[in-house]
Amino acid sequence: MASLELRIPPPIVFLLCASVMWWLRAGEVPALWQRVLLVLLGMVGAMLGMAALQRFHRHQTTVSPIHLHKSRHLVTCGVYRISRNPMYLGLFCWLVGWACYLGGGGVWLGPVSLIAWLTRFQIIPEEQRLKARFGDEYIRYCQQVRRWC
Repeated sequence: MASLELRIPPPIVFLLCASVMWWLRAGEVPALWQRVLLVLLGMVGAMLGMAALQRFHRHQTTVSPIHLHKSRHLVTCGVYRISRNPMYLGLFCWLVGWACYLGGGGVWLGPVSLIAWLTRFQIIPEEQRLKARFGDEYIRYCQQVRRWC
């Protein structure tokens, strides 16, 4: 299973989960509260993602989770004081909003699957590489900021 580590870009995993959720949906017309949650969680997810991308751009380091060897700076400010993985947290917010919108019990496999996949095949390998690259600075950061939020 180690061969899957850092191989599939997280947006692809997100789209796969969202597609499966569509297939598992309840099929009912979404109620107003479902639409509102979709919009609100979508906005939260977008804000997290945009804030994270802005920080990476400001520090002139790579945003690619596949090419961690190109990381030039450890970003620990801004939204990275709340979560070590705000972009992934943003994707999770989008899927939770999508699950609320679609309705039905089966759709909740999407957000759960996303968290499980990202943690095992993306975040843990990223953390190992960032620890090797940034050493004690990264270890201190991990002690101060949670993986998700």
